[in-house]
Amino acid sequence: MTENDVKGILGPCTDPTLLSDILRTGADASELACAKAWVEADEAQVDAHRPFPSGRVAQLVELLEADQEEDELL
Repeated sequence: MTENDVKGILGPCTDPTLLSDILRTGADASELACAKAWVEADEAQVDAHRPFPSGRVAQLVELLEADQEEDELL
């Protein structure tokens, strides 16, 4: 996955540290899209009885949630 792939999924203003952390996971664009969907609609995912992501998707969920929490504190 490239920097442009990440920005295409998360938006052009993606924090550089988050972008670097995401790229270091070795995840592909479909895994990032899945993680983003989970973070944006976690209640719906649980209500649909979908299991919590594992592997690289779980790593990405953690990164995205941490970034989201930082943004909420600002």
